Amino acid sequence: MPLKNFLRLTLAATIGGITLLVAPHPVAAQQQCVQPGAEITPVPWAQQLLSPDRAWPMSTGAGQRVAVVSTGIATHPQLAGRVTDSIDLAPADPRSDPSGEADCLGTGTGVAGIVAARSIDSVGFHGVAPDARLLSAKVVGDRFPTGAGESVAPALLASAIEWAIDRGATVIAVPTITYQDSTALRQAVRRALDNDVVLVAATGELTRTTPLGLTPYPAAYDGVLGVSGIGRDGLVTDASRPEHVDLVAPGYEVLTTLPKAGHGEMSASAFATGYVAGTVALARSYHRGASAADIVRRVRATAAPAPDSEGSANYGQGLVNPYQAVVENLVPGDPAELPPMSRTTMSRQERARAQAQADSDELAFGLAGAAAALAAAVTVAVVFGPRGRRRGWRSGLAEAPQDRPEDELPEPPVELFGDRSGRPSPGR
Repeated sequence: MPLKNFLRLTLAATIGGITLLVAPHPVAAQQQCVQPGAEITPVPWAQQLLSPDRAWPMSTGAGQRVAVVSTGIATHPQLAGRVTDSIDLAPADPRSDPSGEADCLGTGTGVAGIVAARSIDSVGFHGVAPDARLLSAKVVGDRFPTGAGESVAPALLASAIEWAIDRGATVIAVPTITYQDSTALRQAVRRALDNDVVLVAATGELTRTTPLGLTPYPAAYDGVLGVSGIGRDGLVTDASRPEHVDLVAPGYEVLTTLPKAGHGEMSASAFATGYVAGTVALARSYHRGASAADIVRRVRATAAPAPDSEGSANYGQGLVNPYQAVVENLVPGDPAELPPMSRTTMSRQERARAQAQADSDELAFGLAGAAAALAAAVTVAVVFGPRGRRRGWRSGLAEAPQDRPEDELPEPPVELFGDRSGRPSPGR
C-alpha cells in the first residue's frame, strides 16, 4: 500500500475515534434520558393522603395558568392539550451533544403531571387541578449542573420567571432552584408578586455538595411559598432541607407522569411543589376575587398539623390541604401566636403563707363537715326518736299487720244450679 494512502487511512481512523469520544451520537444521549414507564392502575398513596378530587365539585383549577420552571415538559397522554406555551432557556452542555428531548431528566414532566394531569380510564393517577393550563420554562438540559452548589444560575431562573409573567401565569412553580442570590432574581420575584402571581419554590435537598447552611432561592425570598417533601410515613426525610419551609407535601416515592408515556416514582422536594402549586390553582380558581397574598395566607392557614409544632423548621405550617384550601371560611387578618406561658417564681415566705392558708382552709372545711353531720344526727334523734318508740320502731308508712284467723276446713263451694233455699237439688 502506498505510504500516502496508509497515512490517509490512519488519520481518518484517528479523527473518527476522537469524534466518537468527544461527541457521541444523539441516539446515545437519548438513551441516558428518563425512559417512558408503564401505566399504573392503583391510586397512588399521595392522592389517597390529600384527596384533591374532593374539591373538584367546587374547583378544578379552570382559568389558571401554572408555569413550571424546570427541565421542560414532554408529551404525555394525560398532559395532552395542557401545555399552552413553552421556552427553552437551558444552556448548551459542552460535555455532549443534546438529546433533542423536550425533557430528558423528567422533573418538569413529573411536576406538570402532579399539577394538571387529566383523569383517564384504568389509571389511578391524576393531577391536583386537571383543568389548569401549563407553561413550560426549561432551564436545565440533559444534565443537572455539577460541582459546588449543584444549582442553576440565578439569571436563568430570573429570565424564566419574567417570561412566565409575560405569558399570563397566575402561579409559578420553581422545582429547580439555585443556591445563589442575585439582584436579577430578586427583581423577577418582586415583579411576580407585584403582578399578583403566587410563587411556589422547592427548598432542595441535603447532599455532599449541597450541605446544611446553603440558602435555597427563590424559596428564601419574602412572599414565596417554600415547600419541602414528605414520604409515605408522613415525615420528612434525612435529605430534607430544614430551611425556609412554609409547607410540606408528598415528595418522596411519589408516582407521577414520565416523559412520553407511563408513570414512575420520583423523589425530591421538587415534586412536592407540584402538589402545592396545584392546590393554589384550585383555590385561585374558586376564590376569583382573592389576591395572591390572600391565597398564600389561605393555603398556609388551612394546612393540616404536622408532627412538629406549627412553624417548625422541618414542616412549616404543616401539610398542604387542597380541600380545605378551597372550602374553608377564613376570618380577615393574619394569624398571631399566643405569647409563651410565663411561670411566676414564689419566694420561700410566699410559699409558706400559701401552705398555711391551704392547711387552714382544709381544717375549716373538715370542721364544717363534722358539725353538719352532728347537727343532722341530733335532729334525727330529737324529732323521730319519740315516734319511733311509740311504734315499736316500726316504719311509720306501713300499717301494723293484723291477725286474720282462718277456718281449719274451707267452706264448700256454692252450687251453681242448686236450690237457693239450701236444699239439695232433685235427683241427688
